[in-house]
Amino acid sequence: MNEKLLTKEELAVRLNISSYDVDRLRKEKQMPNIKIGRSYRYNLEDVEKFIKKLGSK
Repeated sequence: MNEKLLTKEELAVRLNISSYDVDRLRKEKQMPNIKIGRSYRYNLEDVEKFIKKLGSK
């Protein structure tokens, strides 16, 4: 299993949103994430599924 995990900053750049918005989505339990120690990472595959789901609404 070779997962690409993104930091909050990398995800914000990829989605063209602020890191604050990434945090907000995570806190609202909308953005799928993985907690590693005291930081969060975002699985690229899960985020892409999340975006497709938003687009289909």
